[in-house]
Amino acid sequence: MNLRKEWTDHLKKNNMTYFEHMFFASTYGFIALLSGLYLLVHAILPCFFQDTGSNLIKKLNKVFSK
Repeated sequence: MNLRKEWTDHLKKNNMTYFEHMFFASTYGFIALLSGLYLLVHAILPCFFQDTGSNLIKKLNKVFSK
């Protein structure tokens, strides 16, 4: 595996610079972590965040399905 080639091919495929990709990936990574947190709280206390976690996951799915 050639890491440099994998790296540049991935960025070219997604038409992003390194920093654009870093911002995109970290933003959606944070949203995914937040979704998980909401779902964990909801698992313990079902009256909280009844739709929040699943709604965030649906939004992430739309972004990554494009």
